[in-house]
Amino acid sequence: MPGVWSSSSRRAPSMAIPPNYAATIRHSAWIAGAFARSALTAGPLDDVAALAIVHAPNAGRSSWPPVEGEIRIEVGPPHASLALAVLDVAAPRGTIFVLHGIRDTKEAMRGWAAVVADAGYRAVLVDLRGHGRSSGDVLTYGVREAADLAQVLDALSAREGPLDPVGVMGHSYGASTAIQWAGRDARIGAVVAVAPFASLREVVPGYLPWELPEALARRVIHRAGVLAGFDPDEANAASAVAHTHADILLVHGSADRRVPAWHSERIRAAAAGHAELVLVDGAGHDSIAGLPKTQLARRSIEWFRTRLRGRVD
Repeated sequence: MPGVWSSSSRRAPSMAIPPNYAATIRHSAWIAGAFARSALTAGPLDDVAALAIVHAPNAGRSSWPPVEGEIRIEVGPPHASLALAVLDVAAPRGTIFVLHGIRDTKEAMRGWAAVVADAGYRAVLVDLRGHGRSSGDVLTYGVREAADLAQVLDALSAREGPLDPVGVMGHSYGASTAIQWAGRDARIGAVVAVAPFASLREVVPGYLPWELPEALARRVIHRAGVLAGFDPDEANAASAVAHTHADILLVHGSADRRVPAWHSERIRAAAAGHAELVLVDGAGHDSIAGLPKTQLARRSIEWFRTRLRGRVD
């Protein structure tokens, strides 16, 4: 499988994830515009709040100019064209998928891919549907994304032959998606999940830029599922973890205010003995990956080396 970056072109890898301020500003501007349009037309405010949850960064866009080395895989339904980048190595120990956070892109995870490749694994970076250079109008918080990734693994295996053993690591939205994928696909042998959310229903109160009363939050989440065509109750890593044989390493910051550490504690409790939690004192949601005391590179590679050993279907 052709790699996108050669080892000679890569700098010393860093696990730090650069903040995507541009994406945050664009999303905030979209929400403000949606509220303004709703006020002018007397449209339902519930729909605006629901769309704030599921509106994808690439909504309405379907194509990109070709990029050398990029792999595109068609998935669905609903249809989406996913953009992948692969960093291959000679005689790989296995394959590790690397997943970004919400409204971010695979480019932010290059350092993670470099760490994986330096340890002897093939790294597969994916722009999840609606992100980066992938099409898709809505976000489903792991429900549709997990099915997409299973199709990606099918397609890559058909092209290149067996990719076993297979692991996946991700941050935040990508972390919860990774766990949900493992819960539905027995080919996933190990997961490293950094700051995952336990479920969509539990993360929304802290995720929206305003606090919703409980009854309104339930109504808005239900409406988000209707508009995006998925069951919000299926966006649940704490439920999915009970249905996988994969070993799960959870890494969470004690000072995470966006997705508090109790989300990982809930996931660990539901895993019935095949998940471990590393709680990093003082780390926040965005800072945790790059903090030296997190030791994310060492912990992740050690996890995959020990948990993927012998796992070949």
